[in-house]
Amino acid sequence: MTLRIGMISKDYLYTEIWDDLRSVELESTALYLYTQDPEDRSRHCASNLSMNNSDTIFEKISINDNDQMLFSSNNSIIPLNSNDAIGGFFSLFTFQVLYLEVTGMCCRLIAPLMKYAIQKGIKTRIVYSEPKEYLLTEFQKEGINRDLSESVAGVSPLPGFIRLIPFKEEPIFVTLLGFEGGRFSYLVANKQPSYDKILPVVGVPGYRIHYPFESFWGNRNALKTTKAYERIVYAEANSIVDAYLILKKISYDKRNPNMIVAPIGTKPHAVGAILYAIKNPDKVELLYDNPKRSLHRTKGVGRILVCDITRLFDEN
Repeated sequence: MTLRIGMISKDYLYTEIWDDLRSVELESTALYLYTQDPEDRSRHCASNLSMNNSDTIFEKISINDNDQMLFSSNNSIIPLNSNDAIGGFFSLFTFQVLYLEVTGMCCRLIAPLMKYAIQKGIKTRIVYSEPKEYLLTEFQKEGINRDLSESVAGVSPLPGFIRLIPFKEEPIFVTLLGFEGGRFSYLVANKQPSYDKILPVVGVPGYRIHYPFESFWGNRNALKTTKAYERIVYAEANSIVDAYLILKKISYDKRNPNMIVAPIGTKPHAVGAILYAIKNPDKVELLYDNPKRSLHRTKGVGRILVCDITRLFDEN
Protein backbone atom coordinates (compact mmCIF):
# COMPACT_ATOMS: atom_id res chain seq x y z
CA MET A 1 0.00 0.00 0.00
CA THR A 2 1.30 3.42 -0.90
CA LEU A 3 0.30 6.50 1.05
CA ARG A 4 0.50 9.72 -0.91
CA ILE A 5 0.53 13.05 0.83
CA GLY A 6 0.03 15.32 -2.16
CA MET A 7 -3.69 15.62 -1.52
CA ILE A 8 -5.62 18.75 -0.60
CA SER A 9 -6.80 19.47 2.93
CA LYS A 10 -6.42 16.66 5.48
CA ASP A 11 -7.07 13.88 2.98
CA TYR A 12 -3.64 12.33 3.44
CA LEU A 13 -4.43 11.66 7.12
CA TYR A 14 -7.30 9.33 6.30
CA THR A 15 -6.98 8.23 2.67
CA GLU A 16 -4.53 5.96 0.91
CA ILE A 17 -4.17 4.84 -2.69
CA TRP A 18 -3.86 1.25 -3.80
CA ASP A 19 -1.43 1.45 -6.72
CA ASP A 20 -1.06 -2.29 -7.30
CA LEU A 21 -3.94 -4.48 -6.18
CA ARG A 22 -1.76 -7.57 -6.47
CA SER A 23 0.39 -6.32 -3.60
CA VAL A 24 -2.46 -5.29 -1.29
CA GLU A 25 -2.79 -7.50 1.77
CA LEU A 26 -6.11 -7.16 3.55
CA GLU A 27 -6.69 -8.21 7.13
CA SER A 28 -7.66 -11.86 7.53
CA THR A 29 -10.41 -10.60 9.84
CA ALA A 30 -11.92 -8.37 7.12
CA LEU A 31 -15.32 -8.41 5.43
CA TYR A 32 -15.32 -6.90 1.93
CA LEU A 33 -18.75 -5.93 0.53
CA TYR A 34 -19.15 -4.84 -3.07
CA THR A 35 -21.74 -4.42 -5.82
CA GLN A 36 -21.28 -5.05 -9.52
CA ASP A 37 -22.87 -2.88 -12.16
CA PRO A 38 -22.25 -2.69 -15.93
CA GLU A 39 -19.23 -0.40 -15.50
CA ASP A 40 -15.96 -2.37 -15.66
CA ARG A 41 -14.46 -0.55 -12.68
CA SER A 42 -17.13 -1.95 -10.33
CA ARG A 43 -15.68 -5.43 -10.85
CA HIS A 44 -12.03 -4.48 -10.86
CA CYS A 45 -11.12 -4.34 -7.17
CA ALA A 46 -12.94 -7.35 -5.75
CA SER A 47 -11.86 -9.68 -8.57
CA ASN A 48 -8.21 -8.72 -8.20
CA LEU A 49 -8.06 -8.49 -4.41
CA SER A 50 -9.74 -11.86 -3.90
CA MET A 51 -6.94 -13.66 -5.76
CA ASN A 52 -4.35 -12.81 -3.08
CA ASN A 53 -6.51 -12.45 0.02
CA SER A 54 -8.01 -15.89 0.54
CA ASP A 55 -8.64 -15.27 4.26
CA THR A 56 -10.74 -12.15 3.65
CA ILE A 57 -14.49 -12.62 3.25
CA PHE A 58 -15.71 -11.22 -0.08
CA GLU A 59 -19.48 -10.86 -0.50
CA LYS A 60 -21.43 -9.41 -3.41
CA ILE A 61 -24.59 -7.51 -2.49
CA SER A 62 -27.22 -5.54 -4.40
CA ILE A 63 -30.47 -3.66 -3.78
CA ASN A 64 -33.97 -4.05 -5.18
CA ASP A 65 -36.69 -1.46 -5.75
CA ASN A 66 -38.14 -2.06 -2.27
CA ASP A 67 -35.02 -0.92 -0.38
CA GLN A 68 -34.04 -4.50 0.37
CA MET A 69 -30.47 -5.70 0.20
CA LEU A 70 -29.94 -8.92 -1.72
CA PHE A 71 -27.19 -11.15 -0.35
CA SER A 72 -25.79 -13.30 -3.16
CA SER A 73 -24.29 -16.14 -1.10
CA ASN A 74 -27.56 -17.44 0.32
CA ASN A 75 -30.18 -15.44 -1.62
CA SER A 76 -31.44 -13.77 1.56
CA ILE A 77 -33.24 -10.42 1.58
CA ILE A 78 -32.42 -7.77 4.20
CA PRO A 79 -34.74 -4.74 4.60
CA LEU A 80 -32.48 -1.70 4.79
CA ASN A 81 -34.92 0.29 6.92
CA SER A 82 -34.40 -2.19 9.78
CA ASN A 83 -31.32 -1.92 12.00
CA ASP A 84 -32.10 -5.35 13.43
CA ALA A 85 -32.11 -6.88 9.95
CA ILE A 86 -28.82 -5.19 9.02
CA GLY A 87 -27.36 -6.35 12.35
CA GLY A 88 -28.53 -9.88 11.61
CA PHE A 89 -26.72 -9.75 8.28
CA PHE A 90 -23.44 -8.64 9.85
CA SER A 91 -23.78 -11.29 12.58
CA LEU A 92 -23.38 -13.96 9.91
CA PHE A 93 -19.68 -13.10 9.69
CA THR A 94 -16.74 -13.04 12.05
CA PHE A 95 -14.76 -9.93 11.18
CA GLN A 96 -13.09 -6.88 12.70
CA VAL A 97 -12.69 -4.58 9.68
CA LEU A 98 -15.38 -3.74 7.13
CA TYR A 99 -14.40 -2.74 3.60
CA LEU A 100 -17.33 -1.18 1.80
CA GLU A 101 -16.56 -0.77 -1.89
CA VAL A 102 -18.95 1.91 -3.12
CA THR A 103 -17.88 2.00 -6.77
CA GLY A 104 -20.97 0.16 -8.02
CA MET A 105 -23.28 0.92 -5.09
CA CYS A 106 -26.13 3.41 -5.08
CA CYS A 107 -26.56 5.78 -2.15
CA ARG A 108 -29.66 3.91 -0.96
CA LEU A 109 -27.42 0.91 -0.25
CA ILE A 110 -24.35 2.79 0.98
CA ALA A 111 -26.12 5.02 3.51
CA PRO A 112 -27.80 2.46 5.82
CA LEU A 113 -24.76 0.17 5.85
CA MET A 114 -22.46 3.08 6.70
CA LYS A 115 -24.83 4.31 9.40
CA TYR A 116 -25.09 0.94 11.08
CA ALA A 117 -21.35 0.29 10.95
CA ILE A 118 -20.41 3.72 12.32
CA GLN A 119 -22.99 3.65 15.11
CA LYS A 120 -21.95 0.14 16.15
CA GLY A 121 -18.27 1.05 16.23
CA ILE A 122 -17.28 -1.26 13.36
CA LYS A 123 -13.96 -0.19 11.89
CA THR A 124 -14.97 0.79 8.36
CA ARG A 125 -13.02 1.70 5.25
CA ILE A 126 -14.55 2.94 2.02
CA VAL A 127 -13.04 1.72 -1.25
CA TYR A 128 -13.71 3.64 -4.44
CA SER A 129 -12.37 3.11 -7.95
CA GLU A 130 -12.25 6.35 -9.90
CA PRO A 131 -13.19 6.27 -13.57
CA LYS A 132 -10.30 6.79 -15.92
CA GLU A 133 -12.52 9.27 -17.74
CA TYR A 134 -16.13 10.32 -18.18
CA LEU A 135 -17.44 9.96 -21.72
CA LEU A 136 -18.49 13.58 -21.89
CA THR A 137 -19.33 13.44 -25.58
CA GLU A 138 -22.07 10.96 -24.78
CA PHE A 139 -23.05 12.97 -21.71
CA GLN A 140 -23.49 16.11 -23.77
CA LYS A 141 -25.73 14.33 -26.29
CA GLU A 142 -28.32 13.76 -23.61
CA GLY A 143 -28.80 17.42 -22.84
CA ILE A 144 -29.33 19.21 -19.59
CA ASN A 145 -32.37 17.21 -18.49
CA ARG A 146 -30.93 13.75 -19.04
CA ASP A 147 -27.20 13.95 -18.44
CA LEU A 148 -25.59 10.92 -16.78
CA SER A 149 -28.92 9.54 -15.53
CA GLU A 150 -31.76 8.08 -17.56
CA SER A 151 -34.35 9.30 -15.08
CA VAL A 152 -34.94 10.12 -11.42
CA ALA A 153 -37.30 8.15 -9.18
CA GLY A 154 -38.27 11.23 -7.19
CA VAL A 155 -37.18 12.72 -3.90
CA SER A 156 -37.39 10.30 -0.99
CA PRO A 157 -35.27 9.83 2.15
CA LEU A 158 -32.41 7.37 2.12
CA PRO A 159 -33.10 4.27 4.25
CA GLY A 160 -32.40 5.10 7.88
CA PHE A 161 -32.38 8.87 7.26
CA ILE A 162 -36.08 9.74 7.47
CA ARG A 163 -36.69 13.07 9.19
CA LEU A 164 -40.15 13.25 10.76
CA ILE A 165 -39.97 16.71 12.36
CA PRO A 166 -39.37 19.66 9.99
CA PHE A 167 -36.86 22.37 10.82
CA LYS A 168 -38.37 25.37 12.63
CA GLU A 169 -36.38 27.81 10.50
CA GLU A 170 -35.42 27.50 6.86
CA PRO A 171 -32.11 25.64 6.61
CA ILE A 172 -29.30 26.41 4.24
CA PHE A 173 -29.48 24.33 1.07
CA VAL A 174 -26.11 22.77 0.23
CA THR A 175 -25.83 21.02 -3.13
CA LEU A 176 -22.73 19.01 -4.02
CA LEU A 177 -22.77 19.41 -7.77
CA GLY A 178 -21.74 17.10 -10.58
CA PHE A 179 -22.29 17.51 -14.31
CA GLU A 180 -26.02 16.91 -14.10
CA GLY A 181 -27.73 20.26 -14.15
CA GLY A 182 -31.13 18.64 -14.58
CA ARG A 183 -30.86 17.11 -11.11
CA PHE A 184 -29.92 20.41 -9.47
CA SER A 185 -32.81 22.20 -11.17
CA TYR A 186 -35.19 19.39 -10.21
CA LEU A 187 -34.26 19.53 -6.51
CA VAL A 188 -34.54 23.31 -6.39
CA ALA A 189 -37.99 23.12 -7.97
CA ASN A 190 -39.04 20.32 -5.61
CA LYS A 191 -37.79 21.84 -2.36
CA GLN A 192 -38.17 25.52 -3.36
CA PRO A 193 -35.49 26.95 -1.06
CA SER A 194 -34.98 30.69 -0.83
CA TYR A 195 -32.36 31.51 -3.43
CA ASP A 196 -30.08 33.16 -0.87
CA LYS A 197 -30.04 29.89 1.11
CA ILE A 198 -28.57 27.88 -1.78
CA LEU A 199 -24.89 27.10 -1.42
CA PRO A 200 -23.35 24.98 -4.22
CA VAL A 201 -20.20 22.89 -3.76
CA VAL A 202 -18.17 22.23 -6.90
CA GLY A 203 -15.50 19.53 -7.10
CA VAL A 204 -11.97 20.59 -8.03
CA PRO A 205 -9.62 19.90 -9.62
CA GLY A 206 -11.77 17.03 -10.88
CA TYR A 207 -10.65 13.72 -12.39
CA ARG A 208 -9.62 15.82 -15.39
CA ILE A 209 -8.59 19.46 -15.21
CA HIS A 210 -11.56 20.64 -17.31
CA TYR A 211 -14.28 18.78 -15.37
CA PRO A 212 -15.10 21.69 -13.01
CA PHE A 213 -15.92 23.77 -16.10
CA GLU A 214 -18.24 20.97 -17.23
CA SER A 215 -19.97 21.20 -13.84
CA PHE A 216 -20.48 24.94 -14.29
CA TRP A 217 -21.76 24.39 -17.82
CA GLY A 218 -24.11 21.56 -16.89
CA ASN A 219 -25.58 23.53 -13.99
CA ARG A 220 -25.51 26.93 -15.66
CA ASN A 221 -29.29 27.42 -15.84
CA ALA A 222 -30.00 26.81 -12.14
CA LEU A 223 -26.88 28.69 -11.06
CA LYS A 224 -27.92 31.71 -13.12
CA THR A 225 -31.60 31.65 -12.14
CA THR A 226 -30.87 31.41 -8.41
CA LYS A 227 -27.69 33.52 -8.53
CA ALA A 228 -26.10 30.70 -6.51
CA TYR A 229 -22.89 31.20 -8.52
CA GLU A 230 -22.19 34.05 -6.09
CA ARG A 231 -21.87 31.58 -3.19
CA ILE A 232 -19.93 28.65 -4.69
CA VAL A 233 -17.66 26.64 -2.40
CA TYR A 234 -14.98 24.25 -3.67
CA ALA A 235 -14.01 20.79 -2.43
CA GLU A 236 -11.60 18.21 -3.79
CA ALA A 237 -13.67 16.21 -6.29
CA ASN A 238 -12.43 12.75 -5.35
CA SER A 239 -12.16 13.26 -1.59
CA ILE A 240 -14.56 11.91 1.02
CA VAL A 241 -12.52 13.77 3.61
CA ASP A 242 -12.66 17.16 1.94
CA ALA A 243 -16.41 16.90 1.32
CA TYR A 244 -16.99 16.01 4.98
CA LEU A 245 -14.75 18.79 6.27
CA ILE A 246 -16.22 21.36 3.87
CA LEU A 247 -19.68 20.67 5.29
CA LYS A 248 -18.24 21.05 8.78
CA LYS A 249 -16.64 24.36 7.78
CA ILE A 250 -19.86 25.61 6.21
CA SER A 251 -21.69 24.84 9.45
CA TYR A 252 -19.03 26.69 11.47
CA ASP A 253 -18.98 29.70 9.15
CA LYS A 254 -22.78 29.95 9.16
CA ARG A 255 -22.90 29.64 12.96
CA ASN A 256 -24.13 26.06 13.14
CA PRO A 257 -27.36 26.31 11.13
CA ASN A 258 -29.71 23.53 10.13
CA MET A 259 -28.72 22.18 6.75
CA ILE A 260 -30.26 20.31 3.84
CA VAL A 261 -27.54 18.53 1.90
CA ALA A 262 -28.12 17.21 -1.63
CA PRO A 263 -25.26 14.84 -2.65
CA ILE A 264 -25.75 14.87 -6.44
CA GLY A 265 -22.09 15.07 -7.46
CA THR A 266 -19.27 12.55 -7.20
CA LYS A 267 -19.53 9.32 -5.21
CA PRO A 268 -16.79 10.46 -2.75
CA HIS A 269 -18.75 13.67 -2.12
CA ALA A 270 -21.91 11.62 -1.51
CA VAL A 271 -20.11 9.41 1.01
CA GLY A 272 -18.71 12.48 2.78
CA ALA A 273 -22.22 13.97 2.96
CA ILE A 274 -23.70 10.75 4.34
CA LEU A 275 -20.98 10.57 6.98
CA TYR A 276 -21.60 14.19 7.98
CA ALA A 277 -25.34 13.49 8.28
CA ILE A 278 -24.59 10.52 10.55
CA LYS A 279 -22.44 12.80 12.70
CA ASN A 280 -25.11 15.52 12.89
CA PRO A 281 -28.53 13.84 12.80
CA ASP A 282 -30.39 16.74 14.40
CA LYS A 283 -28.89 19.40 12.13
CA VAL A 284 -28.70 17.74 8.73
CA GLU A 285 -31.32 16.40 6.34
CA LEU A 286 -30.16 14.51 3.24
CA LEU A 287 -32.09 15.31 0.06
CA TYR A 288 -31.77 12.71 -2.68
CA ASP A 289 -33.52 12.30 -6.04
CA ASN A 290 -32.68 8.62 -6.57
CA PRO A 291 -31.40 8.63 -10.16
CA LYS A 292 -31.48 5.63 -12.42
CA ARG A 293 -27.99 5.66 -13.84
CA SER A 294 -27.34 5.57 -17.55
CA LEU A 295 -24.99 2.79 -18.55
CA HIS A 296 -21.45 3.03 -19.86
CA ARG A 297 -20.89 6.73 -19.20
CA THR A 298 -17.38 6.18 -17.88
CA LYS A 299 -14.40 4.42 -19.35
CA GLY A 300 -11.57 2.52 -17.70
CA VAL A 301 -10.27 2.32 -14.15
CA GLY A 302 -8.50 5.21 -12.48
CA ARG A 303 -6.99 5.40 -9.00
CA ILE A 304 -8.24 3.21 -6.16
CA LEU A 305 -8.93 5.32 -3.07
CA VAL A 306 -9.38 3.84 0.41
CA CYS A 307 -10.68 6.08 3.21
CA ASP A 308 -10.74 5.23 6.90
CA ILE A 309 -14.13 6.80 7.65
CA THR A 310 -14.19 5.50 11.24
CA ARG A 311 -11.10 7.50 12.10
CA LEU A 312 -12.38 10.54 10.18
CA PHE A 313 -15.68 10.36 12.06
CA ASP A 314 -14.08 9.90 15.48
CA GLU A 315 -11.47 12.65 15.08
CA ASN A 316 -13.69 15.29 13.52
